[in-house]
Amino acid sequence: MRVSTSQLFDRGINNILNGQGELSDTQQRLASGKKLLRPSDDPVGASKVIRLTEELDQIKQFQRNNELLTGALKEQEAVMRNINEAVTLARTKAIQAGSGAMTPESRAAIGVEIAQIRDQVFDLMNSKNAAGEYIFAGYQSKSPAFAYDPSATGNKYYFQGDEGTTSYQLSPSVQMQGNDSGKSVFEDVFARLKASVTGTTAADASMTISEQNDLDRFHKQNYDALTPANNDFQLEVSPAGDQVTITNVGTGANLGTFNYTPGEPFTFNGMQFTIDGAPGDTVDFSLSPPEKKNLAQTLDDFFVALDDPDISQQDFLSALDDAIIGMDNGLGALGAATSGVGGRLNVSAAVYSSNLDLEISTKEARSVVQDVDYAKAVSDLSRQETALQAAQATFSRVTSLSLFDYVR
Repeated sequence: MRVSTSQLFDRGINNILNGQGELSDTQQRLASGKKLLRPSDDPVGASKVIRLTEELDQIKQFQRNNELLTGALKEQEAVMRNINEAVTLARTKAIQAGSGAMTPESRAAIGVEIAQIRDQVFDLMNSKNAAGEYIFAGYQSKSPAFAYDPSATGNKYYFQGDEGTTSYQLSPSVQMQGNDSGKSVFEDVFARLKASVTGTTAADASMTISEQNDLDRFHKQNYDALTPANNDFQLEVSPAGDQVTITNVGTGANLGTFNYTPGEPFTFNGMQFTIDGAPGDTVDFSLSPPEKKNLAQTLDDFFVALDDPDISQQDFLSALDDAIIGMDNGLGALGAATSGVGGRLNVSAAVYSSNLDLEISTKEARSVVQDVDYAKAVSDLSRQETALQAAQATFSRVTSLSLFDYVR
């Protein structure tokens, strides 16, 4: 078979070009640290690298979400901790104000402190986050969560946000709430449950709440928001004058018969009655509708009682009970919300750590596919350089062969 001169040149040039191409690729792999320079190098591996890179980008976004969530929860936790400290101090002042040695002037002085704490709590309930948004306002984060209306006939401090909450995606399967609405943390807090005497045929009848927990239990079990008549009760002195029977006016249910001595107190479900009545006399009493008051309103009501020099001792003690129980209920709701925040912080930390582990394993898997083996690449580079030099030397020798060389 004859080999033409042009074939010798073409074959030699192709060998040199192929060698230069392989050498250039190896140099690029060493420079970039990547084994795959183009999808055609390993189509299956290139597809796997794309998928793993997308997973890493997703993990990075999850971690950014987690950092935003952690910041929001820590801000909220700090605000609630400060409110807890302020209200706890106010409760201590309330107990101090209940001392029998207190004069109206002393109570007024405590009232000044309570007013300052009220303003502090109100300001904290309208706290903003680092982005300038009101933490407890729900989706209405551009406006204060709570407002004050001095001309209001009911609660002067009231919630004006909504119940919206922001959620953060921390992993493909974990979504976490980032904020609590002020409605659930502060507004939906019950004030002291009460009952009152509404009428009597006895010469004298009075009722005080002696055991609040017992009344709370009875109130929650028996209060009927749909049928007001079921909240009315009647106490009747027996014909013998030594017992009383209590019935529900609305349902007619008999709630029990109790021993009775005129002028001597007796207790029924936390309510202590003192009645000076004859056989057949009756006393009507009712369960008061439950009310909700936020902590700022509870403190304001207590301030009004402290600042009133003409308030009777009985009314003041009632206001004192309202304040202490209202603060206890508010602290309970605050504690539950704080526990929720702490639990979410623990979960977010665990998910963050899990995502870090997943990120490391995913990077390792991607590295196996796309990253260059430097020892092998250096060896290939040396081999390819030698092969290229040999191809160049061979080309030079082959292309110099002709009949004219022999004629000379």
